[in-house]
Amino acid sequence: MPFIGRKKLCSFRDAMSVLGSEKKGKREAALKPRSAIFIRAVSPLSQEVSWGQRALLGAAVSLLIFAPLAYGAVHPWSYYPLGLAAALLSLILLGQGLIHLGITPPPWLVWPRPPLWWAALGFMGLVLLQTIPLPRVLVGFISPGAIHLRALGNGYGLADFLPLSLNPYATLLEALKLWPALVLFYLLIYAVSSRTQLKGLAGCLLAVGLFEAIYGFWQFRSSLIWGWKNPYTGLRLCGTFINSDHLASFLTTVTLLGFGLFLAERRKAPPLPEGLSGRERLRRWSRAEYLEPRLRNGAWLFLVLLLAVALIFTGSRGGMLSLTVGFAVLGGLAWSRQAEKGHWYFIGAFVAVAVLYSLFLGSSPYLGRFLDLDHRARYFAFQGALALWREFPVLGAGLGTFGEPFYRFQPAELRGIRYLQTHSDWLQLLAETGLLGFLLLAGAWLWFFLHLTKKWRERQDPFVRGLGLGGLAGLAAGAFHALGEFPFHIPGFALTYAGMAALTYLTVHHHQVPEHFSYASLTPGKYLRAATWLLLGLMGLQLGFMVRAWHWWQAERAAPTELDSTRPVPTLTAEDFRRALACNPWNSRYYAGLAQALEAENPGPAADRGDVAGLLRQAIQRAPAEWTHRFRLGEFYLNNYQQGPEFLAAALKEFSAAVALFPESGFLHYRLVAALDWAEKYYSGLVPSELRGRSGYHREYALTLEPRLGKALTAKP
Repeated sequence: MPFIGRKKLCSFRDAMSVLGSEKKGKREAALKPRSAIFIRAVSPLSQEVSWGQRALLGAAVSLLIFAPLAYGAVHPWSYYPLGLAAALLSLILLGQGLIHLGITPPPWLVWPRPPLWWAALGFMGLVLLQTIPLPRVLVGFISPGAIHLRALGNGYGLADFLPLSLNPYATLLEALKLWPALVLFYLLIYAVSSRTQLKGLAGCLLAVGLFEAIYGFWQFRSSLIWGWKNPYTGLRLCGTFINSDHLASFLTTVTLLGFGLFLAERRKAPPLPEGLSGRERLRRWSRAEYLEPRLRNGAWLFLVLLLAVALIFTGSRGGMLSLTVGFAVLGGLAWSRQAEKGHWYFIGAFVAVAVLYSLFLGSSPYLGRFLDLDHRARYFAFQGALALWREFPVLGAGLGTFGEPFYRFQPAELRGIRYLQTHSDWLQLLAETGLLGFLLLAGAWLWFFLHLTKKWRERQDPFVRGLGLGGLAGLAAGAFHALGEFPFHIPGFALTYAGMAALTYLTVHHHQVPEHFSYASLTPGKYLRAATWLLLGLMGLQLGFMVRAWHWWQAERAAPTELDSTRPVPTLTAEDFRRALACNPWNSRYYAGLAQALEAENPGPAADRGDVAGLLRQAIQRAPAEWTHRFRLGEFYLNNYQQGPEFLAAALKEFSAAVALFPESGFLHYRLVAALDWAEKYYSGLVPSELRGRSGYHREYALTLEPRLGKALTAKP
């Protein structure tokens, strides 16, 4: 952990005050507590970064490399270890903090103040509020839509205490995927201690980007990722990401960062003397002191150009537009400084060369995708997200739950397609966390970006101006791409974006002479007891996270239910689901899977299958907006109606609930019509009052949605 004496951390004002006191010969002033901090910071001994800091920084960089290369870390075998590793690094960092609280004299104890701590705390509080059980009356007051969905059918989704989220497991799982990015952001701020490390971190991100581009071109025709055939990308560059649009998001931010690093490291050749002849000018230009800077700049710019060309070959229109927006932000910020107005011409030339070079390589089909303006599917998803927000306006439907309640707004044109994401991170944030969560996170991003911009404008250091400019442009481009895509739901990109945010924050606060960081600091020595309890509380939180993540990972290994396109779907037994439930009783799919496995393994009487109905009711309790749970419970009740008259009425109610949750499914309307016709003919007294006489309506709607069902619907029950 970067504590004073280990890291060159002090304010510029403190540094200058100490230097001034030394110039005036006032040695006693330099021995005051805060001045002593500076003396230790600039002493030769403190220039050596501790091995612990190096290990933390190396581990953090390893996560930045691993996440994009592991298919973007979208599978359980990658995002669970990623979360466990990030939590372990956080524990080490907090442990170092406790040690320094005990051994460092309080006047010398100065820590960086964590930026956006209020947003991180608010986000954790929001997730906790969405997942903890609250009194039913309170949930009805905050989120009436949640009570309405839970009350569908036989009301199996209701209880005395309910969570606000429509699927608490999905909410916690989504938070688990985002947690490593949050941890990495603070870890880098506390671990990076010099300009050399800033350059190394930027170089690491660029190296991963170049690998993605080169590997993507190498496997361009085969569409292989580590030997696995990617069926989702076609002839579009995908690198090690499954979705080409997500690679485009990654390349957009890295390209802008690389352009900024080029501006920061650009070398200028010495000017030629005046009055030289043409031959003499050529001779001078061929000398090393004139030729080397130009070759170095050209080679560096070619690498950035390769990233831009690879972005074009992804065929991502949003990615290319985001790169344009990023360069516009870069040029606009540069234009605001009188000395850097020439960047506009340089940017224009770079973009033109990138487009021409890509056309030379055959990118016309990918650029031609801009002519395809048919985006109805995404527009429907956007409309569904807004409709979902109107139903859950305050705190949303629950983080990570969009795919389940979206069926209520999914049009018939999209049948057969399951939308797990909105294809707009900002709209999905609004739908899943409500206005409160949207204002919190969008406001935090805006405040952070404006704060960095303000600090960047105050700096004159060419390195800070160049690298900070690229970082700001990359942050803006990533946020813009999230308007029409879901890159932040890809842990590999979220981790990279967090690393770039930390890099930009450190860059704009870095000073070279004397080397220090000018960001705000804390003096926990004044509040040792409070600081100790705070660190212990954070360690407890990380330990709880690690335990939960470990158990959920073991459950997923026992009975995989999350999407993993790189592995075949396994055949699971009832015992597999029992082992999974022993580790993770939150996942509704384990209950539904166990019920299905029991029915398959025991095809005899219902009494021999165990409590199948109870398992399906448990699944509905944990995910009341999932229509498949309602449908399966309705089928079970209907197939076992002879066990009691209440079974038939319960089956019809659950079928009706499934139709309410997925109203544009012709099959569900057909199944309800078939059950209603049969029940009204033979057991008319058992048909619920709210469903009597509704058979004709559902028959007509089913025929409208699925005309091919006409023959089945006109057959006699």
